[in-house]
Amino acid sequence: MKFAKFTLAGFIPTFALTAIILVLVLTACGTQRSSVVPIAVTFTTGFTPPGSMAPSATVGIAATVANDNQNAGVTWSVASSNTPCGAFSPATTPSTTPTTYTAPATAPTGGSVTVTATSVTDKTKFATATIDIT
Repeated sequence: MKFAKFTLAGFIPTFALTAIILVLVLTACGTQRSSVVPIAVTFTTGFTPPGSMAPSATVGIAATVANDNQNAGVTWSVASSNTPCGAFSPATTPSTTPTTYTAPATAPTGGSVTVTATSVTDKTKFATATIDIT
């Protein structure tokens, strides 16, 4: 008994086979794309800014920077409708490392300050919170 030889090349025309291989190669190449996840800044659980604090009081505040390949941390700033508005020590911290915020000795006009943690790597990424000084 003789068996007939079956080959794929004899069954599918050459141009169709080339097209199929090309599609498979290009599809595989397309799956290798990497996506860049943007940096995100949030306040760290357990070290979030309080809603209010007394004049001259201190509090530990920390921010978490996600997706920062440089691990550069955050810079801290504080603003109010007028000065004084308090200070941070240190003014730059690694991700999740607390800084100490000292409230101003007297409440600013309007009674509140806004604290901001800004990514050192991407200054367009930040987290803010308002603290009432009472």
